[in-house]
Amino acid sequence: MNARAGVIVQIDAPEGRRRYLELGPEELRGIASALERLLRASGVAPGQRMLVYDFSTSLSTLALTRAYAPGLDAGACDSIGCSVVSLDGLSSLASRTAFFYRLLQPDVLMIRKELLAPLRTKLGGSTMSSVIVTSPEPVPVNVHGASSVHTLYTLDDALFMALVSDDHAVYPGDLYESRCDGENVHIRPRFAPQLGFTPTAIRCARQEVSAI
Repeated sequence: MNARAGVIVQIDAPEGRRRYLELGPEELRGIASALERLLRASGVAPGQRMLVYDFSTSLSTLALTRAYAPGLDAGACDSIGCSVVSLDGLSSLASRTAFFYRLLQPDVLMIRKELLAPLRTKLGGSTMSSVIVTSPEPVPVNVHGASSVHTLYTLDDALFMALVSDDHAVYPGDLYESRCDGENVHIRPRFAPQLGFTPTAIRCARQEVSAI
């Protein structure tokens, strides 16, 4: 790692590959800014408490607070004014996560899609708060009993995140450059143009570039 870098992360790449990516201050600020806007758009507000059940190395977790990412001036929750507690994103730790969920009673739960089922099993019939589901697929996720549900499509390989619903995907257009290649949207982060364009799973007809 050189003097420019804030952190080196392991990311999920297409076809199940994993690779390491060096993120400097500009990339970290860009990711945190995108996540902040998407969280605000999903209803996260100052003073709220967020519980995160996801891998600690995921970009959506790292970008939440400066405490998680060396070189990040302010994470998404730092800027919003919400507090965050992060737990390891392993399905074997669902019982511990359920314990802390009941103890902390968070306003928002941010959870990786595949961890929903084991956590729901441990929570039983407990009513859930507002839920943000991080998913590698731009398909809305239903969470029975939650007060509200938002799906955050994450594409780590492109440093990209978007809110998805049945008919469109929303992301901040000033932070990402997009183009249609065939039927799908290709994305390049304006804050990391050296990455080039990366294909997403978002259909061109479903994208909604937004000033959120």
